[in-house]
Amino acid sequence: MRRMEREHYGRLLRLAYLVLDDGNDPLGQARRAVARAVRGRRGEYPTMRARLVTILLDDPPTGRLPGHRPLFEPARTPRGPVREALLELAPRERLLYLLRRDGLTAPEVVAELGDQHPVDFQDVDRATALVGELTGLDEEAQRDEIEAFEPDLVRLRPPLAGPAVRHAAVAGVLAAALLLVTGAVIARPGGSVEPGRVDPGAWRVSGTPTIYEWPAHGGLLHDEGLLRRAADAWQDDRRDPPVGRVVVLYAGTVDGAALVVLRDSPGPRDTPSVAQYFERRLSRGVESVRKLETDAGQLIMLGMTWRYLVPPWLRDVRAAVPSGRAPDWRPVAVRDGLSDRLPWHWFMPRCQNYVVFQMAFGSRTVTQFASNDPRSSAPRVRFRDPAEEARRSGWAALHAVACGGAATLSESGDLRLGRLWSGGLPDGGGRATLLTVDASSPWGAPGGSVLMSDSGRAMSGRGGTNSDYSSPAGTTAAAVWWRSPRRWYLVAAAGSAVTRLKAVGELGSHEDTADGTPLLMVPGPRGGASARLPVVQVVAYEADGDRTVINPS
Repeated sequence: MRRMEREHYGRLLRLAYLVLDDGNDPLGQARRAVARAVRGRRGEYPTMRARLVTILLDDPPTGRLPGHRPLFEPARTPRGPVREALLELAPRERLLYLLRRDGLTAPEVVAELGDQHPVDFQDVDRATALVGELTGLDEEAQRDEIEAFEPDLVRLRPPLAGPAVRHAAVAGVLAAALLLVTGAVIARPGGSVEPGRVDPGAWRVSGTPTIYEWPAHGGLLHDEGLLRRAADAWQDDRRDPPVGRVVVLYAGTVDGAALVVLRDSPGPRDTPSVAQYFERRLSRGVESVRKLETDAGQLIMLGMTWRYLVPPWLRDVRAAVPSGRAPDWRPVAVRDGLSDRLPWHWFMPRCQNYVVFQMAFGSRTVTQFASNDPRSSAPRVRFRDPAEEARRSGWAALHAVACGGAATLSESGDLRLGRLWSGGLPDGGGRATLLTVDASSPWGAPGGSVLMSDSGRAMSGRGGTNSDYSSPAGTTAAAVWWRSPRRWYLVAAAGSAVTRLKAVGELGSHEDTADGTPLLMVPGPRGGASARLPVVQVVAYEADGDRTVINPS
């Protein structure tokens, strides 16, 4: 419930910020608008969004005077083409466009504004088309940039300069100084937090080192005052304080700022969090906290620096952009645990803003996705067939996951990919592969599946499986709906331990008769994407008598 509330708040705040982004305290205005939309009322996201739309149209919050700007501002990230294009539109036109990109159809956008704010379909289409013309991006790329923007990632605002705003500058410096001194002069109930360190050789005696064996690196490890300030600041964080002992992962100077990366120690029943503390000339504080989905050593993005922390047991680091048809691996140098900066344009709004890393761990290859957002998950990827990783189909699978939407990477645990079937599709559909995508989780949640082309293009929506991250490959079965130029088809396949597949439901009873890989390809209704799909279930029978039921969507 807490994660869902945060997700709703983040989406509402993004919508309000992008509508109000005219340079006069848009973050403060957006926060006040969203607070009014959700205050004292319950409801799902569409209900809260409708209230927010009314506030933005009828009574938008006013900005603060230049001399009274808030101390906090969004993290300074370059505006992408969509945000630049929105500046060319009036706030009302921005709202039409953003509601359209939020998943509403043009008629639904018109209904959302209501009779008091009449617009027609052409107004919605005009605003949408104008952003497309100004950016040159397709709908998916535009939506990716919008969803990647996080206005609530804040930093301290430096004071204004110049004689015309001398008093505002003094006030800003005093406010910042007050914040900086507070943690040092106010007595803490238990005194300052003394962060721990891991024995530098601990990872060498472990066959499978985790973040708990990750030793500290960096040129500022001798600065005990810096380390204590960082640990104290995280301990005082009201939203995501540490659980258990705080341990240093890195302390050094990065792009002119002192940076300390810390992790906590929540115990065996939970996974740790990682916090990043920055000290700049006029600001300091914890700028991000990320709950890890696994305790395995992951690459950690440092702020918005395009650099990563790399655990010492991972060598020969290289990276590639997953949007390419084939991997264009570039070596990435790592010094004292810190990688060189990656090209910023690698993180343009595409493929969920992720890049692919490959590293050597002993004789094994480790593959991992990593984003430009320090709060997003960085899932490692494993293949059920280890030989698949080096093949062209392995890269196609990575492309399908990152660029085809076969998984949502921002909150994903580690992924395990498996190829159930490859072959030709009817009605001239070409060759395809039925791919399973299972994410690690403490609940053993069922995985998903997708039908992809040889180039990694997703040809279906996400389908159902009977698998999870740890299930045997032979017992795995999956089913998806695929639409050919003529009609819909139910496509199902299974591993070697499944002796037969049977489809039951509104399409009648169908059973596979082929030898080898169990496969079903059942014709469904004719029609386009809006056609009603029949209710169907697929039963997978194993040799020992076990059977499981799969829903294709």
